[in-house]
Amino acid sequence: MQEQAAAIRTDRSYDISFRRGDVELDPQEMRVEALGRGAKFLSEAAREARAACCIFGAMDLDVALDDRFTLDNVLYRVVFVSLNRDVDTQAEAVAVE
Repeated sequence: MQEQAAAIRTDRSYDISFRRGDVELDPQEMRVEALGRGAKFLSEAAREARAACCIFGAMDLDVALDDRFTLDNVLYRVVFVSLNRDVDTQAEAVAVE
């Protein structure tokens, strides 16, 4: 399963640096997919957001609630991080600007 998850992540991946407070973390590889109609939302914040995305990263992806990142000139804030990291890390973020 880890190999399959890695193949999915690396197809259309981004190297993104999360900002945690005043600290910018080193870039990490992840896949970011827009959540829209018919999407499964895990967090209430993403369900209510105008623009939300799902983040897929490796099991050791360093991501936490309220981390921020910019992708395609849009600022996002992490609103959910899955506790299950057996195969990969999944999180949700919402556009804040």
